[in-house]
Amino acid sequence: MALVVLISGFAWTYYAGPSPRAWYPPCPLRATTGLLCPGCGSARVVHDLVHGNLRAACGHNILVVVVAPFLAIWTARSLWRALRRNLPPLPVRTGLARVVLVVVVVFMIARNLPWWPFALLAPGP
Repeated sequence: MALVVLISGFAWTYYAGPSPRAWYPPCPLRATTGLLCPGCGSARVVHDLVHGNLRAACGHNILVVVVAPFLAIWTARSLWRALRRNLPPLPVRTGLARVVLVVVVVFMIARNLPWWPFALLAPGP
């Protein structure tokens, strides 16, 4: 069932059109404050990755592109454990969670700075 949902999600994303703004709600943080959150551009990243356009995906949100393979591996292993061995998802170590939190906060701050090279972290058009 999970595989069917995953494949359906990728198929829908593939055929949704080149502009995810049409089907993805706007970021509430950006709409209210004008600041970019760590996830801004992630819908376009998913759309670009499904179409195999890694360069465009990196231009929208490099953090999502870097983290996506690790998240996909963790999700696949957790699903395997749940479906085949009836075990809970893999635990996330506290130290790793803290590192990820720091990276996300630093990324959010950096991508909102208007100077080069930080301005390159803002999502492209």
